[in-house]
Amino acid sequence: MDRKTLIFFSILVLIPIFSLFYKLKIANLSLLPMPIEDTWNLQVFLYPKENIAFTEANFPIPKNFGQVKVHKWETQDQDMNFNFVKTKFGNMGYWEGEDWDVGHPIGYSAKVQVSPYSHNDPDSDTSKKVSEKQIDYISLKFYQPKELAEGKKILASIHPYDKDKLNAAKQIFYFVSEEVLNTSKEMRLVDTLLVRQGNAYSKSLMFSLLCRLREIPVRTVAGFDLQKVSEKSKDNKVRFTFWNEISLNGRWYHVSTSKEIFGNRAENLLPLWKRVEEKRDLGFESSTLRYSAYITQASVNRYNYKEYSEEVRETNSFLKYYSLYTLPLPLQNLFRVVILLPIGAIVLGIARNLIGIPTFGIFTPILLSMFFWETNLWFGILFFLSMILIGFFERYALDKFYLLAVPRLSILLTITVLSLILFSIWNENFSLFNNLTITLFPIVITTIFIERFSIMLIEEGVKNTLITLAGTFFIALVTYTLFLFSSLQVLFFTHPELLLIVIAIQLLLGQYKGYRLTELFRFREIFSKLQ
Repeated sequence: MDRKTLIFFSILVLIPIFSLFYKLKIANLSLLPMPIEDTWNLQVFLYPKENIAFTEANFPIPKNFGQVKVHKWETQDQDMNFNFVKTKFGNMGYWEGEDWDVGHPIGYSAKVQVSPYSHNDPDSDTSKKVSEKQIDYISLKFYQPKELAEGKKILASIHPYDKDKLNAAKQIFYFVSEEVLNTSKEMRLVDTLLVRQGNAYSKSLMFSLLCRLREIPVRTVAGFDLQKVSEKSKDNKVRFTFWNEISLNGRWYHVSTSKEIFGNRAENLLPLWKRVEEKRDLGFESSTLRYSAYITQASVNRYNYKEYSEEVRETNSFLKYYSLYTLPLPLQNLFRVVILLPIGAIVLGIARNLIGIPTFGIFTPILLSMFFWETNLWFGILFFLSMILIGFFERYALDKFYLLAVPRLSILLTITVLSLILFSIWNENFSLFNNLTITLFPIVITTIFIERFSIMLIEEGVKNTLITLAGTFFIALVTYTLFLFSSLQVLFFTHPELLLIVIAIQLLLGQYKGYRLTELFRFREIFSKLQ
């Protein structure tokens, strides 16, 4: 690579890098729009159990924890006073007022993004002291004397005095998960300690008590299990569930004694309050109010383009005038398709210049992959092969009339349109292909392709034509596979300056003047003699 090419290549690569740095660090934009598949809509309604002159209610509100990001929330007050208290254990909403109507619930709605617990498979922890930040998680001040007495008896029988806190915690975990029977009844902690039977709430508190007696930092968490919603429950209604988080080597790990999970990867859990030891009423049905919580998963698109557009418009940067997200929606949809073409050009450049795969035309494989992507893969392959057969016989039929090029192509175009009409009608009547969308791509691509196919068949024979056809299909399928990665499309649409890197890669491909892989195979006998 000469100096001029190196300088130009460096400029093409550095410009997108600096642009991304500016967007992420200075303009504070997200790298990509928010993934909707991890985003949930939560609605909580609170009802009084009877009409009363004055009432108050409280309920946890989602907080930005490690695995939870709250994008927005709003309350439903019904003319009641609302107070919002933030703590490191969670956010609590308080409603106060008079004449609370049973038919008009209070509550809130929120949009949250939930990620899996980031830590799993904990390592040994032989530390002797607990950091000041975690003193609260070995505190016993929220436990009653009888609970402490029974807990100490159980701890003495388990004898979890291994120097390694991990082994000691596992001893406690195995005892609670295996020796304490599961039940769906409401259970107090003291009853679970005495009868060795409990639900997720009381077993989690028991695990927390025993670990704290051993001076292992742990907390009991109240929240919602989204897995039930993922399994398509009928009404998307959820109830509180409880689990633990244990700190080992300064990292928090998920523990569920009711599901027998210790330190493994945990998904679809939305924590709302992380100190149930203090707020025991979360584990019992209130005598004055009831709640209904509904969770639905956002499923319109994989990425939330609307919210990212608002994020771009709200920035104080000049980017709000030059982002593709500021364009009208029809133009955005157009560019989401067009912006994939340079990516296909890289695949084509590697296949032709480095590997030596023959194709019909230069950009025919890319257009063919767009045809597959915009319609349906199996429909595209079937329709294309059918049109090749029709074009093969049409070529020989029209040769007898000695037609000029333009009328011949016009007849091909008409046959393509008629075939597309028949395919669409058959698909509508027999439902051969689901979610089929017809565009102008198949008409244009097929007409041009059949003409080239027919000419090559006459000039170079059946064998070379079929090899070229196979190469065209191969590159089209590889490019089509790349187009299926929606994250790649969203990345280039969000940051179109990355296309300069595509130009840089093509610059390198254009500089290559060595042998192609197919040529090394083709001339292997000559190379062996030279050696």
